[in-house]
Amino acid sequence: MKQRHMRLAVPEPLRSIAPAGPLMVGGAALYLVVISWAMTNLSWDFWGALIYAPLLTLATILLARRMFTGPLQPVVTAVVVGFVFKLAGAMARYWVAFTAYGGASDSVRYHEMGSLIAALFWRRKIDLLSLIPSGSNTQFVEGVAGLVYSIIGTSQLAAYVVFAWFGYVGVMCFIKAACVSVPGLAQRRYAWLCVLMPSVVYWPASLGKESLMMLGLGLGSLGVARLFERGGFLRGLLLTVIGFGFVGFIRPHIAGVFIAGVLPGLMVAFRRPATADADGAPKRNRFVLFLTIAVALVAVVFVASLALTFLEPSKTDGDEASGGIGGVTAILEETSRRSEIGGSSFEPPSITNPLMWPYAVVRTLTRPLPFEASGVFQLISAAEMSAFLALCAYWWRPLVGLRRSVVRIPYIAYAMVVLFMGGLVYTSFANLGILTRQKSLLLPLLLLLPCLPLPPERRGSTAQEPTARTNVPIGAG
Repeated sequence: MKQRHMRLAVPEPLRSIAPAGPLMVGGAALYLVVISWAMTNLSWDFWGALIYAPLLTLATILLARRMFTGPLQPVVTAVVVGFVFKLAGAMARYWVAFTAYGGASDSVRYHEMGSLIAALFWRRKIDLLSLIPSGSNTQFVEGVAGLVYSIIGTSQLAAYVVFAWFGYVGVMCFIKAACVSVPGLAQRRYAWLCVLMPSVVYWPASLGKESLMMLGLGLGSLGVARLFERGGFLRGLLLTVIGFGFVGFIRPHIAGVFIAGVLPGLMVAFRRPATADADGAPKRNRFVLFLTIAVALVAVVFVASLALTFLEPSKTDGDEASGGIGGVTAILEETSRRSEIGGSSFEPPSITNPLMWPYAVVRTLTRPLPFEASGVFQLISAAEMSAFLALCAYWWRPLVGLRRSVVRIPYIAYAMVVLFMGGLVYTSFANLGILTRQKSLLLPLLLLLPCLPLPPERRGSTAQEPTARTNVPIGAG
């Protein structure tokens, strides 16, 4: 008799999922209705995005749970919510490109060439090896577009979503690198800033260079963070070479800016002893130090040589078919030609005098401000930068210890060198629109400033010195 009154014990995970069951079923039914209507009334160019947006959202959730485990688990919520904003950014970029600008976008060229490559592949005119992207700059991006279209079909809006996901994975790598490399970092604050910053949401969210470069820079920075962890640096070196090498095929000078911060970070990483002897006295593992720096130097020379190969002055714009991007002169000429676009040109600060470099860097990285904006898009960018400066003013205490953090935390040293070099390079841009677009690639490092660890005196007398190591291994998850 007693057995008839016994209740079946339901595992805790199932009980937490059960209330969401009707909601999930309702959402799935609504999705089927929407996709059925879209297939009947819209072209594949539009409704193709409805296929891949949910799949990439699921992939983002799984990847976030894999990357951010243990102490980093609270970051998962920000990362998942941020991808919803990223999808909205991709839709906004698509609308601006084809409605506001009437199709005057580089993505049109990438779409046409990618569609052609995919068509040739499925007609067996080219083999599988020919799908591997080659060349540099525009040609390389066209190759990536062709590879993507060969998999997902020639839906341009779907390509925007896929490329936006590429850029978002790069942002996730930036977040992971900072969280595991900077002891005392305000992790959730940093994650929310990275995924909600309008420039990061909007610019690397289209069929174009910025999304791919954000992916490569994020992978490279994660590899650099792994290099700073004195153990298992070969995997970090591989990530670094893959990430920055990938960017080198698109914009070698941007890859060079990030590479410039590697060696200063390594010097900080190995400035203190890593192990202790039997008596507790610290001792230096000089072999590991020299081996790490030697291998890092080889990698830096390799990627730098790759950059110089594609920046040979002898190559002209007509040599893109052979892999050139027009050299340094062509890049600067292209920048000058575009400076008058949109009526947003300005006089950049001079860097002829090295004493003016700090001012030029700060001024370039904090531009535009409200008094410099003259249009809707510039006002949005100015509001974004004003909000960032307000956050830095509100969380000013971490900035007090910036100098101390630079000489004690390798990733902070790396980030500050990259920002300084990037600020100098970007002084060549005399157009607010182009500057804002290119600066979005530096924002994941710039956003570290209001999230830095507090100085030891602010954390209390018992606070330990931050070291190059962290309790969260980069390989975890």
